[in-house]
Amino acid sequence: MLFQMCYGPEIESIYETIRKSPEVDIQFLRQNYQYLTEGDISSLIEAAVTVLLDLHYIERVGTQLTVVENKPWENIEVFKRLKKISGTENELEDNLNFVFSSLYNQIFVKPDKMFVTNIHYHVNNMFTKTMVGHEKINAWKRMMECWGLGRRVYSGFYALPHLTLLQEIIHSVGEWEGGIHPYCEKYIHPIIPCITSEGQIYKGIIFGLINLHGKVLEISYKQDLPFKSYGPNQEWNWIRIRKQVD
Repeated sequence: MLFQMCYGPEIESIYETIRKSPEVDIQFLRQNYQYLTEGDISSLIEAAVTVLLDLHYIERVGTQLTVVENKPWENIEVFKRLKKISGTENELEDNLNFVFSSLYNQIFVKPDKMFVTNIHYHVNNMFTKTMVGHEKINAWKRMMECWGLGRRVYSGFYALPHLTLLQEIIHSVGEWEGGIHPYCEKYIHPIIPCITSEGQIYKGIIFGLINLHGKVLEISYKQDLPFKSYGPNQEWNWIRIRKQVD
């Protein structure tokens, strides 16, 4: 189950340890990460391992843990896998992996809301067959912040994707020029959900693209285009991605 008491950074660290080590089990990870004699971090390690198993980053072979694919960690890959889960779990409300992977889309993107408080209430009101506690929601917020989907703000979550995450997606697409709407629909939505219930591009993505204007991309307006326009005054509908120079 993806709803685990995790913080985020330890998931990537444990994955990289498993990826780089030929023989790893829970005891090896505990010895590797338990720096103090006081306390026991076994539950934290097991929670991170559960997340990695459910995201199909790793698998168990007997008592050993091994990676499914020997690839370095990338945050955009996390969201690709979450997107896949949200679309292949038959939308079962009692499937907590489906709820976890659908939460961002259902609570923020579809209603086009960037900041939501009391997410615990909204989740249990929307997914009536589940009971998701406050601690699970807090862990979800920590992981989403760590992976770049937004920021924890007071008791809520501000779902403005980090610019570094958007830059990763843009860099993976490469040089491109065309309408903002088809670009987001074709290249961003398969990774981060960004289509609202009214068929618009989620404003969190639009604000991110505006902030990247003049850096890695340029946005402008072209007349007589069959694409929707965005911005405070509906002044942008065109995007040009510059060639990335490493």
